[in-house]
Amino acid sequence: MNWIFLSPHLDDVALSCAGLVWELAQAGEGVQVWTICAGSPTAGELSPFASSLHRRWETGDDATRLRREEDLLACRRMQAECRHFSIPDCIYRRDSAGNFLYADEEALFGEFNPAEESLVSALSAELQQHLTGDAQVVSPLTIGGHVDHQLTRRAAEALQVPLWYYADYPYILKEHGGLERLQQQGWEARLFPVSPQGLQAWQDAVAAYRSQISSFWAGEGEMRAAMQAYCEEMNGVRLWRKGAVPPHP
Repeated sequence: MNWIFLSPHLDDVALSCAGLVWELAQAGEGVQVWTICAGSPTAGELSPFASSLHRRWETGDDATRLRREEDLLACRRMQAECRHFSIPDCIYRRDSAGNFLYADEEALFGEFNPAEESLVSALSAELQQHLTGDAQVVSPLTIGGHVDHQLTRRAAEALQVPLWYYADYPYILKEHGGLERLQQQGWEARLFPVSPQGLQAWQDAVAAYRSQISSFWAGEGEMRAAMQAYCEEMNGVRLWRKGAVPPHP
């Protein structure tokens, strides 16, 4: 079976379900991670917000290239193939007048900008070009509401193919009620156990994103403890689906 995990950014799949990706690969499944917002920003001055993130990441102006390199390493550790799409992260995107569309932290988790509606259909068409008929597509649930997660899910749903969904980590830590609402709405989940070796691969994959550790943790040790606690709390990784989940092959 061929699995395609859609990652809004260069770390979301690893954060949310790297242990599952590794376990699927060990079982002989074909696994790919497609990162949507992996493109370099257009030439020009960055917004003050984007510049502040670059300083925190300690990447300088070459942040996207360095983050793609981190992703290549993470995918090797997950034993997954990777594909990078050309859309820049929302912190770099502008409207036709040159204004930054998402210029602060609040905007990242707000409404998807109407100026980008055409981006959804264009992305969906590009995804369709690369899909094979037997692909199991896995989308983020968009827990937390990040605009790039919204973009990814909307484009995936426009494909009109059966979708699996994963819970967006770390946003799920504050919104467990979102999963309860899914159950009330008739969604079902399949639990995929993650072995100690799978947990190790999960932690190692997240550790590959060295620039992003400071976004959530004080250091790598704290990250590894957090990933272990999350895996143990969830008893592995759950994938969600609207309606009845098909039998496990």
